[in-house]
Amino acid sequence: MTKALDNIKLYFSFLSASLREMLIYRLDCLVGMVSQIITQLVEIIFIWIVFQNTENLAGWNFKQILLLYGITLISVALKTFLFDGLYELGPTYIRNGEFDKILLRPVHPIISIIGSTKEFVAFGYLVLGLIMTIIMFIELAIPVTALLIIKIIVFSICGAAIIGAIDTIFSITSFWTHRSNEIIWSFDRIYTFAQYPIDIYNKFIKILITVILPFAFVAYYPTMNYLGMDKYMLYLSPLIAIILWIIAVKLWDLALKKYRSTGT
Repeated sequence: MTKALDNIKLYFSFLSASLREMLIYRLDCLVGMVSQIITQLVEIIFIWIVFQNTENLAGWNFKQILLLYGITLISVALKTFLFDGLYELGPTYIRNGEFDKILLRPVHPIISIIGSTKEFVAFGYLVLGLIMTIIMFIELAIPVTALLIIKIIVFSICGAAIIGAIDTIFSITSFWTHRSNEIIWSFDRIYTFAQYPIDIYNKFIKILITVILPFAFVAYYPTMNYLGMDKYMLYLSPLIAIILWIIAVKLWDLALKKYRSTGT
């Protein structure tokens, strides 16, 4: 337990150092944030176009879909800031031999990798997600209580942890391919299926995003709870996050035993 707490403390130390490093280039950070907000606004326009031809999607109206989208963006923003260092595992660390230096540190290498985030643009996602969520709560006449705020904070963190664990699991392919970014991105983007009601998909997609890669627990089931459509499924999110991280760490430990450096 003490070792785990020490690792968490070191992780936030690494994260703090990365944040200070990013803030050196404030204009670059601002441009990145604005560009990400514009990208997401384009996707929102696409959703609006869809609803010009239908009144609902599997019983969800336009405002409910926007709430789901906003809740998703909050978790994705947290994931992007906290775990996007994994994208650099293959091309930056393993291929260039930098990973050998990390192995010399008295901390699990996952902590060093995810603590070296460079994704300040995640705050663009966070700002837009919070704005959309607040506006949709008002539009849908959902009372914003202290309990609701606590739920959003807790389950958004759980959602970020779920995506981060899935990214961590697939990042181990870097030990053989030396290219983590493309592989992680390919599986990571499956979360977009859960930005819409899962009842619009066939049985395979439903199983994929609820059991195999449980992205539905990132925002879909929490949003259903906020809307009063489901009371209990969101409470599985913390358990799923814990199970996925146990799997991720175990697989990483197995992959580390196969690591043989770059040979340079």
